[in-house]
Amino acid sequence: MSKYTTEVRFICETLAGYDESQGYSKVEDIIADARPQIFDFDFPIFDESYRNVLETKIIKHYYTREIGLETYALWKLKLDTKLNEIMPYYNKLYNSELLEFNPLYTKDYTRTTKNSGISVTQTENSSASAANGTESHTDKNDDGRARANTDLYSDTPQGQITHLEDKTYLTNARQINDSEVGHAENTGNSSTLNNSVTSANGKATGNTFDDYIERVVGYDNKVPSELIESFRKTFLNIDMMIIKELEELFMQLW
Repeated sequence: MSKYTTEVRFICETLAGYDESQGYSKVEDIIADARPQIFDFDFPIFDESYRNVLETKIIKHYYTREIGLETYALWKLKLDTKLNEIMPYYNKLYNSELLEFNPLYTKDYTRTTKNSGISVTQTENSSASAANGTESHTDKNDDGRARANTDLYSDTPQGQITHLEDKTYLTNARQINDSEVGHAENTGNSSTLNNSVTSANGKATGNTFDDYIERVVGYDNKVPSELIESFRKTFLNIDMMIIKELEELFMQLW
């Protein structure tokens, strides 16, 4: 029974159309009927569909408590004022709780690299042209004739490379032909996009592209059980935080 003012349950029962106090079996129905009449004012909330849930929790939590003001109208005014003052802050907490992330990840980032430029290659006595992955070479002498291809070989371990060049101490020497040699063509797709190679004064140039995306996720220097325990400590019961904020609207003696 009320001792100082009136209990919330009496307010709800009156609003629900009851003249006498009802038992536990009727509480849910009484709150459902009285809630829209108590909270007939507007206050900000992060999700409109959650408004009924929060309002029901508030009424049920204080259902047997006496209001802390002289009249129902004055108490309702204070309830309206308090919710409009505190809900902008708690709405941000609600939204932060909706963020999805993996508590076992200590790092989750993506690195994007894009490099492009022009490559220059020095060549000797050669002309080269390539487009869309096709490349050919022809070696010629100073007089314009095709250079003969000579195969020089020495199996003497102590021999030097100069002995091959001046053709001394050779094990074998072979001239393949005296026509154009060294012609090679590759018509496969090039690994370099839009590759275009030209030759001028013994220099070959080409466009190069190097694009890649690297994603790094996971944890390091941490034990998974410690990460889970730390994550649990961050859990917030935001509904109860709001309910406790309303404690000042009710009698502190009962």
